[in-house]
Amino acid sequence: MNEKKTQHSRDTAPTRNFIGFKWGGTTTEWEEEADQFMNCLQDQLDANESDATKEKKIEYGKQKQYW
Repeated sequence: MNEKKTQHSRDTAPTRNFIGFKWGGTTTEWEEEADQFMNCLQDQLDANESDATKEKKIEYGKQKQYW
């Protein structure tokens, strides 16, 4: 049989920083775990963001939007 080789991207966060996930449970538990997982990933992205980029986002958020 042929073994399937998996390629891991170097852009992914190390698994030791992830929240532990479990198998089973209810849909609401899965939603909560997925929410925690996304918050963890967003925190990592925010930590890598430069101060200049953060300032630009803040200034854009302060602008009045006319729709």
